Amino acid sequence: MLTRHLEARRSQPPTRIPELLGQGQRRHLAAVVAELGPNWSVELHDDIPGKAAIVILPEGLAEAIGPTLIVHADELAFHLDELHGRAYRKLGRHLVWEDVLRAIRIRLIWEMSFPPTRH
Repeated sequence: MLTRHLEARRSQPPTRIPELLGQGQRRHLAAVVAELGPNWSVELHDDIPGKAAIVILPEGLAEAIGPTLIVHADELAFHLDELHGRAYRKLGRHLVWEDVLRAIRIRLIWEMSFPPTRH
Protein backbone atom coordinates (compact mmCIF):
# COMPACT_ATOMS: atom_id res chain seq x y z
CA MET A 1 0.00 0.00 0.00
CA LEU A 2 1.08 3.53 -0.72
CA THR A 3 0.40 4.69 2.85
CA ARG A 4 2.60 2.00 4.34
CA HIS A 5 5.36 2.83 1.85
CA LEU A 6 5.24 6.56 2.76
CA GLU A 7 5.28 5.82 6.49
CA ALA A 8 8.31 3.56 6.06
CA ARG A 9 10.15 6.29 4.14
CA ARG A 10 9.45 8.89 6.85
CA SER A 11 10.92 6.76 9.60
CA GLN A 12 14.19 6.10 7.78
CA PRO A 13 17.17 8.31 8.57
CA PRO A 14 18.34 10.62 5.78
CA THR A 15 20.61 8.90 3.30
CA ARG A 16 22.65 11.91 2.32
CA ILE A 17 25.05 13.89 4.45
CA PRO A 18 24.59 17.69 4.42
CA GLU A 19 27.20 19.42 2.35
CA LEU A 20 29.90 21.42 4.08
CA LEU A 21 29.13 25.08 4.45
CA GLY A 22 31.00 27.28 2.03
CA GLN A 23 30.85 30.36 -0.16
CA GLY A 24 27.90 28.99 -2.15
CA GLN A 25 25.72 28.73 0.92
CA ARG A 26 26.94 32.12 2.14
CA ARG A 27 25.83 33.66 -1.16
CA HIS A 28 22.40 31.98 -0.88
CA LEU A 29 21.94 33.37 2.61
CA ALA A 30 23.24 36.80 1.59
CA ALA A 31 20.58 36.94 -1.14
CA VAL A 32 17.82 36.04 1.34
CA VAL A 33 19.09 38.53 3.91
CA ALA A 34 19.45 41.31 1.31
CA GLU A 35 15.72 41.07 0.55
CA LEU A 36 14.71 41.68 4.15
CA GLY A 37 17.62 43.32 5.93
CA PRO A 38 19.80 45.03 3.33
CA ASN A 39 22.16 46.45 5.94
CA TRP A 40 22.77 43.11 7.64
CA SER A 41 25.98 41.21 6.89
CA VAL A 42 26.51 37.53 6.12
CA GLU A 43 29.95 36.11 6.94
CA LEU A 44 31.51 32.69 6.47
CA HIS A 45 33.72 31.63 9.37
CA ASP A 46 35.76 28.59 8.36
CA ASP A 47 38.83 28.84 10.57
CA ILE A 48 38.59 25.19 11.61
CA PRO A 49 38.32 22.67 8.73
CA GLY A 50 34.96 20.89 8.79
CA LYS A 51 33.56 23.29 11.41
CA ALA A 52 32.45 26.18 9.22
CA ALA A 53 29.65 28.48 10.32
CA ILE A 54 27.78 31.24 8.56
CA VAL A 55 27.03 34.20 10.81
CA ILE A 56 24.29 36.72 10.00
CA LEU A 57 24.87 39.98 11.84
CA PRO A 58 22.28 42.74 12.22
CA GLU A 59 22.91 46.32 11.30
CA GLY A 60 23.88 48.38 14.31
CA LEU A 61 25.45 45.43 16.11
CA ALA A 62 26.91 47.77 18.72
CA GLU A 63 23.38 48.77 19.75
CA ALA A 64 22.27 45.08 19.87
CA ILE A 65 19.17 45.91 17.81
CA GLY A 66 18.65 42.44 16.41
CA PRO A 67 19.76 38.86 16.87
CA THR A 68 22.88 37.29 15.45
CA LEU A 69 21.93 34.13 13.53
CA ILE A 70 24.38 31.25 13.20
CA VAL A 71 24.14 28.39 10.70
CA HIS A 72 26.36 25.34 11.14
CA ALA A 73 26.23 21.71 10.05
CA ASP A 74 27.10 18.30 11.36
CA GLU A 75 27.02 14.94 9.60
CA LEU A 76 23.22 14.71 9.81
CA ALA A 77 21.73 18.20 9.55
CA PHE A 78 22.07 21.94 9.29
CA HIS A 79 21.49 23.84 12.54
CA LEU A 80 20.19 27.36 13.03
CA ASP A 81 20.98 29.09 16.32
CA GLU A 82 20.45 32.61 17.61
CA LEU A 83 22.45 34.89 19.88
CA HIS A 84 20.47 37.86 21.17
CA GLY A 85 22.12 39.88 23.88
CA ARG A 86 23.46 37.25 26.27
CA ALA A 87 20.82 34.65 25.39
CA TYR A 88 21.77 31.78 23.08
CA ARG A 89 19.13 29.43 21.74
CA LYS A 90 18.74 26.74 19.12
CA LEU A 91 16.11 27.67 16.54
CA GLY A 92 16.03 24.52 14.48
CA ARG A 93 17.58 21.48 12.85
CA HIS A 94 17.08 21.10 9.10
CA LEU A 95 17.85 18.18 6.83
CA VAL A 96 17.89 20.17 3.57
CA TRP A 97 19.41 23.53 2.69
CA GLU A 98 16.14 24.95 1.34
CA ASP A 99 14.62 24.56 4.81
CA VAL A 100 17.47 26.60 6.28
CA LEU A 101 16.79 29.39 3.78
CA ARG A 102 13.08 29.30 4.63
CA ALA A 103 13.80 29.41 8.39
CA ILE A 104 16.15 32.40 7.98
CA ARG A 105 13.55 34.20 5.88
CA ILE A 106 10.84 33.60 8.49
CA ARG A 107 13.11 34.70 11.36
CA LEU A 108 14.06 37.90 9.56
CA ILE A 109 10.45 38.68 8.67
CA TRP A 110 9.58 38.26 12.34
CA GLU A 111 12.44 40.57 13.33
CA MET A 112 11.48 43.21 10.77
CA SER A 113 7.83 43.15 11.86
CA PHE A 114 8.62 44.86 15.14
CA PRO A 115 10.91 47.84 14.68
CA PRO A 116 12.68 49.00 17.83
CA THR A 117 10.90 51.75 19.75
CA ARG A 118 12.79 54.86 20.60
CA HIS A 119 11.96 56.89 23.68
